[in-house]
Amino acid sequence: MRPALSLLALSLPLLSLPLGLACKHKRADDSGGTGDGGGDTGPAAYAPDLHCPGDASCPDVDGALKVGVSKVVITPTCFEGWEDLDGNAEYDDHNESFLDCGCDRLCPGDAGYVAPDDGEGDGVFQAVWMAGFQNARSAQGINDDLWARAIVFDQGSTRVALVEVDLVGYFRTDLEVARGKVDALGLDVDHVIVAATHTHEGPDTMGLWGKTSSQSGVDPAYMESVNSAIAQAVQQAVGNLKQVGSMKVGSVDVGTYSDKGVYNVITDLRDPIVIDETMDGAAFWDTDGTIIASLAHFASHPESNADENLQLTSDFPYGLRQAMEDGTHWEAYDKAGLGGQAIFINGAVGGMMTGLRVDVTDPDGTTWQPYSLDRSHVMGQLLGEMALDAIDGGTPAESPTLSLAVKRFKYPVENWGFQALFLTGIIERQLYDYDSSKPIDDSNVPSIETELDVLQVGPIRFLTCPGELFPELNIGGYDGSHTGSADAWLVAPDNKNPPDLSQAPAAPYIKERAGGSRVWLVGLGNDELGYVVPEYDFQLDATNPWFDEAPGDHYEETNSLGPQTAGIYDSQVDLLVGWVDANQ
Repeated sequence: MRPALSLLALSLPLLSLPLGLACKHKRADDSGGTGDGGGDTGPAAYAPDLHCPGDASCPDVDGALKVGVSKVVITPTCFEGWEDLDGNAEYDDHNESFLDCGCDRLCPGDAGYVAPDDGEGDGVFQAVWMAGFQNARSAQGINDDLWARAIVFDQGSTRVALVEVDLVGYFRTDLEVARGKVDALGLDVDHVIVAATHTHEGPDTMGLWGKTSSQSGVDPAYMESVNSAIAQAVQQAVGNLKQVGSMKVGSVDVGTYSDKGVYNVITDLRDPIVIDETMDGAAFWDTDGTIIASLAHFASHPESNADENLQLTSDFPYGLRQAMEDGTHWEAYDKAGLGGQAIFINGAVGGMMTGLRVDVTDPDGTTWQPYSLDRSHVMGQLLGEMALDAIDGGTPAESPTLSLAVKRFKYPVENWGFQALFLTGIIERQLYDYDSSKPIDDSNVPSIETELDVLQVGPIRFLTCPGELFPELNIGGYDGSHTGSADAWLVAPDNKNPPDLSQAPAAPYIKERAGGSRVWLVGLGNDELGYVVPEYDFQLDATNPWFDEAPGDHYEETNSLGPQTAGIYDSQVDLLVGWVDANQ
């Protein structure tokens, strides 16, 4: 089964919805809601919606940098177990039976059972629908907690929060709710960035993985708890602010850790093979030399337990963060952790960066059975060790300073399936720039508003992306320089519909244009709008476009807003980075 790794591969029943959708592929020019959020998009008229230092709320960054961290559990607290009688990891009313034991999943006679709790014996299945693969995948238990992990940067009158959540995706509509909760706490936070790790082992937070493809799997009460947890994490991190005495930033090549190269921890499932081999690491210590926080940045789908896992887990980030905080213990060696709090930030995961189809061998020579939870944990530990090495061999950052620039912009929603999801409310999202009284067609295409942020902390430039960017758009690699192994092909010889690499975009790519080696692209940052696919290889099925894959390997197109997305993101990066470099 090819996994639904991001936005769900939409099912054919949506085609029958009475939406008046025109069945014609639109490949338009730059008009129709693709600008910078309103008005002239030319350089002379361009300015961020928020920039610090400089705006009235954040006029300066005087004094020393301060950093505070915290973490708040966001694991669902109420769901019931069930028996997967046919073994297909899908709950079916006709073939399965749920255990009507209430929120705690403890039935009479189970160890620890005390008394009936909420929902017990009411005949109603209280499910947590798991995101990222097929529909009807209802959680049976918890392997490890999901977290909202916050880090707050403070300098002078500028204060910015970055929160990573163990979720498949987090829409900007929810982000605005969380930002409102932070504002209500009176924390003087100028801006909140929230990015999802993209775990495929947590609850549906986007509406795409419910009991059926036409039913949302989102629990509004759970989303309210997540939004509140984000605000709580920011509040605690502000309360934990400490002056930074030292900061280190470094990187390592993950391909140097195994005779298998990068393929001990990651692979690419779509041609051309382009893998970002870089593991970035950073750490902050206070003026007494005590660790405050460590950060790891790497690009891979947290889906390494595959589609039959029914245990809630953050996937490999669980082992990664544990290794960074507490160290690792093998028969071959022990490696010390840093203590403090670790935060994993995902990168350009499109195209398709994944731990699926990878044979993970640990330092003791054990190769772990796919797709076990133990294998995922070992994968995370190995990646955590690499992040520790990146920090250990990193460069001290002298007198780190803080800055921020934020810009809203719009994408056209060209994908018919997404149009249906938005218009039917399966995904609740405001649409712009179209006449809602008329059918959607080539001349009446809605757009959606999203956001781009550039956050500078010392030498690190965090660049948010509201979706899953193909890594080749970030680092190149069309010349075969990022295949991860001398034995790996750039394009599979048996690919019957290979990409035409002569049409691939030329350098410089985003990472270089955005500031060089210390650019950390924050995947799924402030939004999750699907795959950002290079336009030269954006191919749709001729018979049933947007719903069926084109011949070859073109799954990602069915889960993308459209072919214009990559070019619009590219231009928005240039505009905002250009403004930052010219003005700060």
